[in-house]
Amino acid sequence: MRSALAFVMIATVALQAQQRPLPPLPLTQLDERAPAADLDNRAFTLTFSQPVAVRDLLLLLVRGTSLSLVPDPGVSGSFIGELKNVTVRQALSLILRPLGFDFVVDGTVVRVIRREAETRIFDVNYIATVRAAESSVGGAGAGGSRASVSATSRTDLFADLASAVKPLLSEKATFTIDRKPGLLQVTDFPERLDRVATYLDAMHERVLRQIQVDARVLEVEVSDEKAAGIDWTAIAAQLSGAGRSGARPARRAVTGLRATDVAALLDLLAAQGTVTTLASPSMLAVNNEPAIVRTDAVTLSVTPQASGDGAIMLDVTPIVSAAGDGAANRPVTIESEMLARVADGETLVLGGFVRDREVREKKNLGDRGGWFGRSTVVVHRKVEVVILFTPRVIVGVNAQ
Repeated sequence: MRSALAFVMIATVALQAQQRPLPPLPLTQLDERAPAADLDNRAFTLTFSQPVAVRDLLLLLVRGTSLSLVPDPGVSGSFIGELKNVTVRQALSLILRPLGFDFVVDGTVVRVIRREAETRIFDVNYIATVRAAESSVGGAGAGGSRASVSATSRTDLFADLASAVKPLLSEKATFTIDRKPGLLQVTDFPERLDRVATYLDAMHERVLRQIQVDARVLEVEVSDEKAAGIDWTAIAAQLSGAGRSGARPARRAVTGLRATDVAALLDLLAAQGTVTTLASPSMLAVNNEPAIVRTDAVTLSVTPQASGDGAIMLDVTPIVSAAGDGAANRPVTIESEMLARVADGETLVLGGFVRDREVREKKNLGDRGGWFGRSTVVVHRKVEVVILFTPRVIVGVNAQ
């Protein structure tokens, strides 16, 4: 009797399906995941200490609701465990996905299907090149000693992307990266594809940040003949004092001074000597990519890295060619390699590059001075090269 009744019910359902077939659902619209009262607003608890057939459990989940459940013929397996205070939607996900199945919702109809992978294509907005940069500074010191610093960087974003995407995917996933059009094609389950999308959004936001670095190379000929160079302690104290209203205090860094008021800094340098601008290049770079500028007076290599909190790391390598000294007119080259952290718009000040310069001056010596009582004398001046770096993020960092 029970078998006959089941046959009649199946036949009736089949006849109704033939008379009013459901329209096919496009793949992109199979699971709208829209909130539904019976899917999301009813919580329950179920405990199964012995294995229960998945088909029976699915029918139990929708019993007493307005939902209709249609499992595909291949749905099978069993479930053992405890579900506490879960909704129907949560229970379906917890039960089906470990068994390789999923569900889609169309109105009040829940269809249980075999879980299949999808394919998505993602844009990789980056130039398909491998960038390599190498900088090396150093020279012989007193007593034949030698100090040198070298740095090498190699950037292959597409290779790095492949290494980063792989751990986000399932074991059966496949992906390909096409460098020329800048495309990443991934085949995997939807939640894994969502992880890739989230990663790519974060990567693009950071990689495509643009930083403008305004540099200025100054030469300060110190007026005080007895001075060993610029009095940076005095300058730092005056910048941090109350001499200028609204000026933020300058801060000492390990390798230099950081300041926010460049005009005040230049005035203080001018008070200690004659200031000459050797070069004032401006560089534009993206995150973690070197920008290089060469002029007759200076070669600057700057690699910036901007974080989301408004701080900027700078890897700078300045090489300054200064005027020759003394009768031999030997050229002077000043080299440095350093890392520093500054705020967006703050100026990093590099000083301490001091050398002697012979300067010929006319002096009035009275009757002993030769023609017209004047004579040319040679005096030694201290000359210090000062380099200013002011980085500013112009694209890609959200205000914190």
